[in-house]
Amino acid sequence: MSRGVVNPAAMTPEAVTPAAAHSSYLRQGYFPALDGLRAVAIVGVLWHHSLPGPREGWLGRLFVGVPLFFALSGFLITTRLLAERRQTGEIALGRFWLRRSLRIFPLYYAVLAAFALYLAWRPADLGSQHFFENFGFYATYTSNWFVDYAVPYPVWFGFAWSLATEEQFYAWWPPLLRRCQSSAQAMLALLGVLALGQLCLYGPVAGWLALHEPLLRILTSVAPALSLGALLALCLDEQRSFTPVWALLRAAPALTAALPLVWIGALLVHPFGTPLLLDLGFVALVASAVLCPDSALGHVLGARPLIALGRVSYGIYLLHVPVLGLLRRAAPGLVERPELLFPVALCVSWGFASLSHRYFESPLLALKERLRPVVLPGFQ
Repeated sequence: MSRGVVNPAAMTPEAVTPAAAHSSYLRQGYFPALDGLRAVAIVGVLWHHSLPGPREGWLGRLFVGVPLFFALSGFLITTRLLAERRQTGEIALGRFWLRRSLRIFPLYYAVLAAFALYLAWRPADLGSQHFFENFGFYATYTSNWFVDYAVPYPVWFGFAWSLATEEQFYAWWPPLLRRCQSSAQAMLALLGVLALGQLCLYGPVAGWLALHEPLLRILTSVAPALSLGALLALCLDEQRSFTPVWALLRAAPALTAALPLVWIGALLVHPFGTPLLLDLGFVALVASAVLCPDSALGHVLGARPLIALGRVSYGIYLLHVPVLGLLRRAAPGLVERPELLFPVALCVSWGFASLSHRYFESPLLALKERLRPVVLPGFQ
């Protein structure tokens, strides 16, 4: 728990009021359990990329760590923007984009350059040709729109699609939020974005859009989990919408923390409906982690190893694919044994990401913090 922040869960029942809980929430700049969720997300993604091919069952669907990342990003970015506007009266877009650039760009472009050097050095093949043909899309964070992934050879740097999705969210959401005069307006705007994406996928125009793939990709590139995470942040920012959510979670914290896990687990074992249902489960999990830090789930997610892993999850995401490639080349026997490849890749990726964070990213992160107009403990 951040210094100077009162945890409502630790207060006596008589002292806990919706107003006190909401005030405490607004002052809290750091939620340890969310770093734990980041760790869970990156572990799922790394396991998925450790598999030699598609796998049946829930162990073959842990790529859903990506929408969990999206839910976290939508919530945290919106929370910070709302805190900035509450304390300064405005959202400084230039400073926001500069801070995001200092956090994301250096390691991203360093890894992209390393991929380019490696593929230029090795014998040319269809995979390297595909990479260089699409290099401009990777460099401009538009790979999720224009890169063709349906090819019969490896797509180098293909994992960048999720980072492109997040960067596009950072480009359009803060200006839209800044223009909204109230949380209700911002919620309606996000619901409109969600509805547009779902209509494009499942509505009357879905068949026509399927024949115009670039347009379909652009119109559906706003991940629903990002919008849902932002909606949660808007909901918790206002006391009148915070109170029922807090009261529900406080009434039975163990149950309300477990329900999202049961829901997510059921969808992983027996998928049904649209992916939006899984995204809703992830957002409910974020809400439980934020508002029930003293539940069993909160204690697990707040464990020091998970927090340490979560804090360097961005570096692990960028570095784990080349690490997996190196391990497969060095020990071909691991290719068909993901149960061995995965823990080794996790440890190596974690080590490299920690070194990167300490010696490469930290100086830029310190500069980023100097550009933050709102001082809240623990903001990353």
